[in-house]
Amino acid sequence: MSKSIGTNARSRPAFIDEDQVKELLGWDAARTALESAFVSVSNQARDPAKRSSDHPVSSQPARTFVQADGGVLLCMPGYVGRHRISEDSPATDRVSTLACKLITSFRGNVALGLPRINGEVFLFNSSTGKLDAIVEANYLTGVRTAMASIVATDHLFLRPERFNRDGASIQLGIVGCGFQGMMHAVGFVRTQPQLAKVRSIRLWNRTPAKALQLQTILQEEAKKTSSDYSVFVCDTVEDCCRDCDVIVTATGSSEPLVYRSFLKPTVHINAVGAGEYHHAELAQDVYDHCQVYIDHWEGARKELATLRSTIVGEVGEVILRQATATESESLVPKRPGISVFQSLGMATEDVTVGRLVYEKYLDRQRASGE
Repeated sequence: MSKSIGTNARSRPAFIDEDQVKELLGWDAARTALESAFVSVSNQARDPAKRSSDHPVSSQPARTFVQADGGVLLCMPGYVGRHRISEDSPATDRVSTLACKLITSFRGNVALGLPRINGEVFLFNSSTGKLDAIVEANYLTGVRTAMASIVATDHLFLRPERFNRDGASIQLGIVGCGFQGMMHAVGFVRTQPQLAKVRSIRLWNRTPAKALQLQTILQEEAKKTSSDYSVFVCDTVEDCCRDCDVIVTATGSSEPLVYRSFLKPTVHINAVGAGEYHHAELAQDVYDHCQVYIDHWEGARKELATLRSTIVGEVGEVILRQATATESESLVPKRPGISVFQSLGMATEDVTVGRLVYEKYLDRQRASGE
């Protein structure tokens, strides 16, 4: 592992393209990176005297938007200190990473046959400030966003409900079958050995063709992973949500799609999509009867300012408390009940996942003798 990378002043930054990212970025390794990102934010937010030296810390300002003709540029800088690259990294082998993700969103790109959203993560040496690598970030963002939901599902729902230990299976609902819906569905399938077995997946999309396309992808994934889950394309959101244990909403809807009457008494929802505002997909009667969890308070105060619901706290704080908290101190959702992870996305996620990709890239370079 490289703690002091790129010390040669004349060396050029590495460029890691989308195809390489897909080869290097595995789901299981990404899980460790996302847990580190969550924990670093919550550990940093604690009073200095109560901060854990065994866990990472971080710094991330509010993201900024720059309007341009036909599109927008989003800037997300961040720093994560003392984080692990992999789950089996020894306690003494921790790194610090400084990075910035830049994203552009231009709607006119679709007519040109180009992705509407494009992004890169710029990784800097945290000791010298020198640019070490540029990582194309479209696929990276898909994995990190899906894995954020999977980590939240694990700590807020699967562990408390004992799915992991008792070998129970879940029914998964995907509302919105675009890129993020697809990445979430594939992520839950790929992480079954470590988390919970998926017995069935229900899909809904406003245009049924996308749901049918995702059904085909998931049927192929079942063969690759030797899974025996069923995949159903649903005509309505209500049918998609029926009897689901875990639901992902990943649409651009500005109108409510999911209502309380669609849901089981105990269910976990990952609300990922963003229309006019970040909490449009779930109806108010869901928010009236649920416990909301977030990735970071700073983002929530700005982007969830109009949300009328109970925000319990950050997922990172849940993780920090799970090992040591008494029942009265725990932030785990009360059962029966509905838990919602309101996913906003944050720079620390891109920092840790970007560093993971770069370390995998360096490992490959060393192995090939380049």
